Amino acid sequence: MTCEESRLLIAEELFGARSANEELEKHLASCEACRTEAEPVRKVWRQMASLPEPEPRPGMATRFYAALDAYQQAQSEKASRGFWAWWPSKPVWQFAVSMGCLAVGLLCGTFFFPRITAPASSGEIAQLRKEMSGMRQLVTLSLLQQQSASERLRGVTWSYRAESNDVEVLGALLQTIGSDTNVGVRLAAVDALRNFGNSPVARRGLRNGLARQESPLVQISIIDALTEMRDSEAIPAMQAVLQMPVLDANVRQRIKEALENLKK
Repeated sequence: MTCEESRLLIAEELFGARSANEELEKHLASCEACRTEAEPVRKVWRQMASLPEPEPRPGMATRFYAALDAYQQAQSEKASRGFWAWWPSKPVWQFAVSMGCLAVGLLCGTFFFPRITAPASSGEIAQLRKEMSGMRQLVTLSLLQQQSASERLRGVTWSYRAESNDVEVLGALLQTIGSDTNVGVRLAAVDALRNFGNSPVARRGLRNGLARQESPLVQISIIDALTEMRDSEAIPAMQAVLQMPVLDANVRQRIKEALENLKK
């Protein structure tokens, strides 16, 4: 008998699957390693077998059957409630489920029943437009006052969303053309003023700013804007600029072309 076979027989003996075996006993008598391994295990197993059978505590059966009856009764009540059997018992989860159902209902009403909603009155629409216009004006004026040139350019971009009769935005653009230190911002402001072409204030501001500009690029942009607006009142201002002793050649040429177009 090998050592592996002896270990298997010992395990079967301990679990009651096999009674004492003579061959096993002979192997244990001749093999010290298997005997040293088997004796402690057999001793512990004999001590465990000598332990008394545990007795259940008094009242255990009563408590068990009471718990079983309570479980069966809860299951019966849950089945009788039908749909409400799935409703959570804790208030916090009840509130969460209620809010979820409300959100789903609102979404379904918005997508599937849009015509049921009562139309807004003309007064409400006008008030909403007024508020939106005020918001755009506020953002434009705020950005145009920033120290960063990129932020001021954003302000000029926002001015395109303003109403064509917005005096506040118009004044801010004219001030930007006259005093902004960045040429790119001034050029963008001149382009934005084209949206106010019907305003006499915008035309007068461009005419007055033409002679005060030091950048030829801004001067040419103003000349083109006035020409596009067909502002014949800009002719004296352009002629005055032609008389300046120091004038960029490109600006001089563009003024001559503009004067020809405005005089037609």
